[in-house]
Amino acid sequence: MSAPLVSILIPCYNAAPWVAQTLVSALAQTWPHCEVILIDDGSRDASLAIARRYEPRGVRVVAQSNAGASAARNHALRLARGDFIQFLDADDLLAPEKIARQLAVLDADR
Repeated sequence: MSAPLVSILIPCYNAAPWVAQTLVSALAQTWPHCEVILIDDGSRDASLAIARRYEPRGVRVVAQSNAGASAARNHALRLARGDFIQFLDADDLLAPEKIARQLAVLDADR
């Protein structure tokens, strides 16, 4: 069986001061099978431009009109291809081994 894909889903609204660090933490996961999807929810600051700088590193960035965090999360969920979902707010960070450790625990319980 192949290693599961984990989708890291990030709703973003006016998070310019934090979104770069958030994306760096998502991309720094030691688990090698992750996709990162950021939905910009109509930000009025530089969030979308900052997020787009991470597209060459594999981040999928999608812009939508402002509809709220729940709508942004649902949009990201519709785009996700992962076997598992990790929601991450645009002003939060993931420890580098967070996903790998969770999947190790899951695998040990099988």
